[in-house]
Amino acid sequence: MRPLIFLFLFVTGFLASAQTNSQKTPNLSQGSVSDKFNEIYSKSGNYKEFKVIKRAYFNQLKTQVLDSFAKEKAALKEARQNITKLQNQITSLQNDLQQSKEQITKLESEKDSIVFLGIPVEKSRYQWIVWSIISVLILALLYLIYLFKNSHKITKTAKENLTKIEEEYNNFRSIALEREQLLKRQLLDEQKKHQA
Repeated sequence: MRPLIFLFLFVTGFLASAQTNSQKTPNLSQGSVSDKFNEIYSKSGNYKEFKVIKRAYFNQLKTQVLDSFAKEKAALKEARQNITKLQNQITSLQNDLQQSKEQITKLESEKDSIVFLGIPVEKSRYQWIVWSIISVLILALLYLIYLFKNSHKITKTAKENLTKIEEEYNNFRSIALEREQLLKRQLLDEQKKHQA
């Protein structure tokens, strides 16, 4: 009978320890919210068709879930603030980019133009204007050289003509002087004849 009592005590102790093992406190400090709900569900007892959850487990789970929600809410708020901050930075960078593009366009137009007589002119047009002015000046120079040579020829011809005319005038004058002298002699001779 003693072995029977010993066996009875052994089986009761085993069943009691198995029952205490099945009703151990659930581990609610680790895992996701879904895991925590599953743990409480598996550790809760049955009453007819209902599951019975200990108040302490429920309060612990409630606290952890509310803490999780508060953390998620804070993280969501921080994420929204970061998104707003990043959107402001993006807007600022887009404005800076637009200003940079405008400055680049302005600098390129200034690089491709030259201020001529206070008016910005494209380089190609400026070159055309400069070469036109140079061409006009060269043509004017050639025309002036032509006029100078032509007037020099005319002056030379006029000087030659003047020299010829002076020679003819001197010849005519000398001939006129000789005639005058001849006429004066003849007049004197005639006067002497008449006086004699």
